[in-house]
Amino acid sequence: MNPAIPTDDVVRALLDPSQPSHDPAVQFLQVLLSGFGYNVYDARNHARANDLLVREQTSGLLARAAQKMRGVETQFRARFVPAASREQPLPPAEATRRAKALHEMTMRLDAAATGIVTLESPGADAVWSRVRDELPMLVQLLAYDVGLLSAANALYQRAVELTPAQANADDALDAFDADLRVLDRALDERRALLAATALPAPNLPARSQLGA
Repeated sequence: MNPAIPTDDVVRALLDPSQPSHDPAVQFLQVLLSGFGYNVYDARNHARANDLLVREQTSGLLARAAQKMRGVETQFRARFVPAASREQPLPPAEATRRAKALHEMTMRLDAAATGIVTLESPGADAVWSRVRDELPMLVQLLAYDVGLLSAANALYQRAVELTPAQANADDALDAFDADLRVLDRALDERRALLAATALPAPNLPARSQLGA
């Protein structure tokens, strides 16, 4: 005899253990599929995984952009910042200033790469899921992360195309700075979204009201 085909309600219950079921077999499968608390089929967990994936890609692009900038700085110094000599004991001030700007941009890219991969993301917490609508918020976070990825890709492409000769100009890093500002603004908005959806701190009794 062919096994009974599960109803839509049963399928939905299996895919989302937060939906209660009175069927013992379904309850058992919910625990089994959820890995005792984590359901890989849950749309919220898909969104959470996608959020992490996009942030890792973004961080990787920024790290590679920083690596490219280090190479440009090294070539720039070799070409435009000569070693000290009797005739020229000090390097050209303009070239030194531009080399320093390249170094600072590299540090900013490195810091952004580290900051993005360590961004806060809401955990799979059943209590939080009961008091807030988590999936739309996770989708919003993913939208911000896609914006971060776009800005990171632009920065990487600029780093790939930048040559030491192009870096020897006062406006060489203006476009980099503009893209980093876009990225920083998206980061601020993402943090604000998480702060707005955070659970309020519990009202604890004053220390004087606590027993010894």
